[in-house]
Amino acid sequence: MQQREEQFTLYKLLNVEPKATQNEIKKSYRQLALQLHPDKNQEDADAKEKFQKISEAYQILSNEEKRKMYDETGMIEGMDEFKNAYEFYRNLYPKISKEDIDKYEIKYRFSKEEEKDLIEFYNKNCGNVKCLLENIILSRNEDIPRFLEFYDKMIQQKKITDYKIYQTSRNKIKTLKEDKKAQQIDMDQLTKQIRQRPKNTFDQFIQQMEQKYHKPKKVKTQQK
Repeated sequence: MQQREEQFTLYKLLNVEPKATQNEIKKSYRQLALQLHPDKNQEDADAKEKFQKISEAYQILSNEEKRKMYDETGMIEGMDEFKNAYEFYRNLYPKISKEDIDKYEIKYRFSKEEEKDLIEFYNKNCGNVKCLLENIILSRNEDIPRFLEFYDKMIQQKKITDYKIYQTSRNKIKTLKEDKKAQQIDMDQLTKQIRQRPKNTFDQFIQQMEQKYHKPKKVKTQQK
């Protein structure tokens, strides 16, 4: 057993605060799994082992008894391995700055990548575009006419299906809040949105990754 270092905790590895709720821990773990799974880092021989540490950290913090013991004692077996996993992924995915987001926005808006996201959203929702702006990153209220013009063009060219619900939902698109506080960019959330594309079904993906890479512990632990 090794004493927890002041500058590193399992919470830091999972990118959450020590006071995070179980739902927040679960959400962050799922997002990290999408971003960091070994299939995206096949050139690195240690990627599987590093992903395993992410999974083990989640198993500890998602279990109330294990989390309580960790919080009270500050001790966990193999802390150096958890820290190495954190440093590995921090070097692989350095923190994105506001300037980086601005550059990405210039590259993304009006791009083929944005058009691809629009089509994927349309097909996934069978033409229901009511929540369009909430699902297309870096979109603005002023983009609604542009997005609808794109969809109309795709329908005319028979590249997407002309769903009946599209014609009704296009007039009910939810606009984004325009007060200054609501417009402030959540850097962490936007970073995760950018990095986790293309999107996958969370639960199915997590289950597949854990079955593939999470080795069973030699020492039996008490079930929840």
